[in-house]
Amino acid sequence: MSDRHELSRRGLLKVVGGVGASFMLGSFATVACANPALMKDEKAGRPVFAPNAYVKVDPDGSVTVTITRSDMGQGVRTSLAMLVAEEMDLDWTKVKVIQAGAGVPPIGGGGTGGSSSIRSMHRQLRQMGASARAMLVGAAAKQWGVDASTLKTVHGTVVNPANGKSIPYADLTAAAAAEPLPTGVTLKDAKDFQIVGKGANRVDNTDVATGKAMYGADFRVEGMAFAVIARPPAFGATLKSVDDADARKVPGVIDVQKVDSGVAVFATNTWAAMKGREALKLEWNPGPNADLTTAKITEALKGAVVDHKPMPAGAKVVEATYDLPYLAHATMEPMNCLADVKGDHCTLYCSTQAPTGAQGSAARVLNIPKDNVTVHVALLGGGFGRRFQVDFVNDAVKLSKLANRPVQLVYSREDDMRNDFYRPASHHAMKGAVDGGKAVGWSHQAVQAEGGRANGFRGAGIPYEIADAGMMYGGVDFPIPTGAWRSVENSQLNVANECFIDELAHAAGKDPLEFRLAHAKDDRLKNVLEQAGKLSDWGKPLPAGHGRGIACFVGYGSCIAHVVEASVQGGKVKLHRVVAVVDPGLAVNPKGVEAQVQGGCVDGLSTALRAEITIDKGGVVQGSWPDYKWMTMDAMPKIECHIVSGSADPGGMGEVGYPSVPPAVANAVAAATGKRVRKFPIRLEELV
Repeated sequence: MSDRHELSRRGLLKVVGGVGASFMLGSFATVACANPALMKDEKAGRPVFAPNAYVKVDPDGSVTVTITRSDMGQGVRTSLAMLVAEEMDLDWTKVKVIQAGAGVPPIGGGGTGGSSSIRSMHRQLRQMGASARAMLVGAAAKQWGVDASTLKTVHGTVVNPANGKSIPYADLTAAAAAEPLPTGVTLKDAKDFQIVGKGANRVDNTDVATGKAMYGADFRVEGMAFAVIARPPAFGATLKSVDDADARKVPGVIDVQKVDSGVAVFATNTWAAMKGREALKLEWNPGPNADLTTAKITEALKGAVVDHKPMPAGAKVVEATYDLPYLAHATMEPMNCLADVKGDHCTLYCSTQAPTGAQGSAARVLNIPKDNVTVHVALLGGGFGRRFQVDFVNDAVKLSKLANRPVQLVYSREDDMRNDFYRPASHHAMKGAVDGGKAVGWSHQAVQAEGGRANGFRGAGIPYEIADAGMMYGGVDFPIPTGAWRSVENSQLNVANECFIDELAHAAGKDPLEFRLAHAKDDRLKNVLEQAGKLSDWGKPLPAGHGRGIACFVGYGSCIAHVVEASVQGGKVKLHRVVAVVDPGLAVNPKGVEAQVQGGCVDGLSTALRAEITIDKGGVVQGSWPDYKWMTMDAMPKIECHIVSGSADPGGMGEVGYPSVPPAVANAVAAATGKRVRKFPIRLEELV
């Protein structure tokens, strides 16, 4: 495989003086970086080879890779660095990874989400690594007076097979900096991979395990204060009065101020800030949503359903509805941001999925140029789409300007749970038909609790071949903020689709696995379904009260199938086993793929059986883990993850592990009880 790129030296190649010659060029996206740390090593006093804004060969032989995507536990900093290391033939133990802020232009688009990091960056990162390798080999060839094509590279060293001589990359930095830019590079064949596909531990594992890893909440700067905000108890409520006398008496409290989003308490530490907030005497005007409840929202969603697509005459018609709740992101690290506003400049220290978005938003709040905002990105203690939002960034910026000092805004768990951008609640009205053992009709109306009206039926977006299948996607406006949640709309649509295809299978008198295989459009999907059936012992008899459920998902360049084994014991659903077969295309880091499948499974099981956000008196009822229940270790079943590959290109994984888990649980419960799930989370008394 060869990808040719004609690059002009003009405007791209930069020779950096100082302690030695080095250079930097824009990436294949034609960008430039002005970070001197990428160009010279002041301590060593030796040249540093930096063939682009993202790769740097250090004098000690280590190689630093700058990653422009945020790592929220998915291990993307590891997998992206593996791609560079593979094409450079590096010693993986000498690869270092650093996080870029908003100043380094992103490859393949900004922000981290949509399972896009590896899919959008893999080819360019490999090309960067291959270009760096070619320049290092070229430098060695000139030094030895041989043809570059006769040389090999192994573990960060250029080797001459003819005489056994070798030169470490570290000794070629100055010479490589003088090499011409490659006019084209040849990428490795997958059969020659030594790093990619082999499975690597995350580069930050040790730091995370030993407490050295920096998350957003860990940032500290001189002179900073901490702040929390007392926010309205209902959406649309406004502040009527505040008595802050007792709050100001709390040791460590610096100040109390009314702000746009409520009442802010500034303190020398988070404990004092939170205790000060508890001491506030607040009165709120209830606002226009004081009588809003989950029940009213659900009824409004149901009321938006219109007539279905017509079903074929003579076919057996099946109808079903499914209700899915609001969901919170519930990241392990609640929202936080440290902002330092000084005049017409601002520095942000935060865990964000969108550094460039945070930069631009802060600039708009302060009415300053975007380039005047510096963003330092830490590890993210979870994201799932929540940290694409900039509400917490904007508040921190305003607080810093108000206090005239650096301020770290901190959310408590309750703040985080009740002030989220939630996965919308949704109602799904399904109608289908079967005839002769096949599905012959499909109509799906999805109505969610956010803006956007239905505008007619379109393609159903299902991975099955069903004639005239269609769906209508619309919404009803409510004052509850909503946003992207793991797998976005697939966390709703696929749940309903996979429950309903199961119901059609039973109506047709067919095995649910065989029914899916008979209708599957894609060979990769058929393969994961077949493998999931074999590996889960599908069809093998189970004890009374037990059942297996299957579901699948296709998206983000990948496909996956889940089989869940469950039973009903003592009026409760007990989970025994989960088998997942995933085809992520090229699995850059199989350990990362497995971890994403496991994490998606935990989220899927939790939202299938336990978690929901409910609304009462216009506000969120749930506040923390006791009432927003997640799976605990003692309740988790065994998870078996099997990886197959049906594509040479890597697919996404962050979103992929979730959408087929809740319907697999629902279908397992149906198999165990003979009754169908109509509402999530699953409650046995609500089965029909």
